[in-house]
Amino acid sequence: MKPNQKLERLQDRKSLLQTFDTLRRDLDTGDRLNAMDQFNAQALDIITSPKVREAFDLRKEPPKLIDRYGRGKWNYSSLTTTDFEWDSKPLILARRLVEAGVRIVTVRIGSWDHHSNMPGSIFYSLSTMLPLIDLSITALVTDLRERGLDQDVLVVVLGEFGRSPKIHYPGPGREHWADAGCALFAGGGLKMGQVIGETDSRAERSKSGDITFQNIIATMYQVLGVDPTGTLTDFRGRPQFLLDDPKPIAELDPPPLTT
Repeated sequence: MKPNQKLERLQDRKSLLQTFDTLRRDLDTGDRLNAMDQFNAQALDIITSPKVREAFDLRKEPPKLIDRYGRGKWNYSSLTTTDFEWDSKPLILARRLVEAGVRIVTVRIGSWDHHSNMPGSIFYSLSTMLPLIDLSITALVTDLRERGLDQDVLVVVLGEFGRSPKIHYPGPGREHWADAGCALFAGGGLKMGQVIGETDSRAERSKSGDITFQNIIATMYQVLGVDPTGTLTDFRGRPQFLLDDPKPIAELDPPPLTT
């Protein structure tokens, strides 16, 4: 499909959305649709921006730089012979999108849903994947620094939770474990070169630095210039706090909010 054809289809979808919105104008007593129109317009501006469209063309990247982000194979289990190619290109695309003006980019690479329902699978698989993710993240952070973007761009490597410290048989192995996890921050004007918090020897419980996802998100909000103590008005007109615990991670020394 040619680029012009894609844009025509996007415009057709925009027209269809406007048609459906018009049908409900008479029921919109809270002026919510007008607010949604503003967000839709912003989203369409980003999608149709020539700079953003050009950012998706990875052919403009030197092959040596792509190699620097990492190539290799990983395996999901020691009991299988299926190897998967490591694809670090989404991280290069993320950097290009940031350069094009996109403020928030989410990247998912690899497959991390390990439960070790077979002996050795979680340990073997991570031994093939962790060196590759280390290489890719190092290349991204280094690339941003060399381009003078490291103080303006915050890289966060984050999962949802850890795994239970014990392997349960005959169940699925290591279960979801919310009491201990980790996150990596790089750049964004934060204070780097430190380890914050500590777990016990089995990564079962926190020994120090009781940091929650709320604190992680609060830190990200503050870097973005969003007041983590702020509120949003819900559909019933009531103010709702963005976060229950709006304290950023003090050790990272996030930049103060500007008014």
